[in-house]
This record gives sequence, structure tokens and C-alpha cells, in this order.
Amino acid sequence: MRNVFLLILVAVCGLASQAQTSAGSPTTSSLATAINATVEQGHDAILPPHVSHLLGISANEHEVPVKQFVQMGEPIRGFEVSTVQPNDIVIFVESRAQKQSTFYLMSKRGTLRKVLSVVEGTGYPRRPTKDDQEGFEKEKRRWIDQLAPKHS
Repeated sequence: MRNVFLLILVAVCGLASQAQTSAGSPTTSSLATAINATVEQGHDAILPPHVSHLLGISANEHEVPVKQFVQMGEPIRGFEVSTVQPNDIVIFVESRAQKQSTFYLMSKRGTLRKVLSVVEGTGYPRRPTKDDQEGFEKEKRRWIDQLAPKHS
């Protein structure tokens, strides 16, 4: 009886794991498509030295060359991929009216690594909070939807 229970437990865990992998694949694949589109078609730009330093991308406050897409308006939104280290992807939201910006540093796999708030020109790096994670997921989804639209 115990062996039957273990066999059922292993089968259920395996199915749950397979379902999670399948559910996560489209997002990972779509993110990869968005990253590739940015590298191939994005505009050449520079991540400013203070931002790259506070995000931990550049140890000595150097400019970091990126490929980027930007949506102008209020707020300004951007999606950037480092051309030096392609695993460094930055999503930013800048409100000129409120004089504040938020930069999300993520990996190619879509994992939020660091958050930087810039308020009136002063940067405040931090580990992501629950609210940061929610804001990041919303912005990431916005860029995936724009750069890797689903084909029906």
C-alpha cells in the first residue's frame, strides 16, 4: 500500500512540474523573442554611468552601450539590452512630471535582480520588494506584448 501511495505521489508531482514548465515556456520564449528583437532592431543608446553603477552593471561608473526601444510620453518607458553583457536587461519608467524614475534590472530568463529608484536626480538601489515585483511584472508584460506579439 505504501508503494502505491509513493507511486501516485511521484506521478502527481511529475505532472505538476510538467504543467509548470509548460505554463512558463511561452513567457520565457516570448521574452527571448523580445530581447532578440531589441538586439536586432533596437536603437543604439547608452545607459548612463551613475545608473549602470547603482544597478551593479558597471563597477567604475562607465557608460554601458545598449540596444533600446523607448515609448515617449508621460511616463517615458524603455526596454534595454546591454551589448556588453546580454544577460543585463533594463526596463525603466521615467516620470518627468514627478521627477522620478524606476529601473528594473533583470536577467535573460526574466528574473528581477535589482531595482533602482531615482528621485530628483538621486539614486536609491534596493533589493526588490513585493510592490517592485508587481510593477516589474506589469512592465515586463507590456514589453513582451509589444515586442513579441502572439500570433493567432
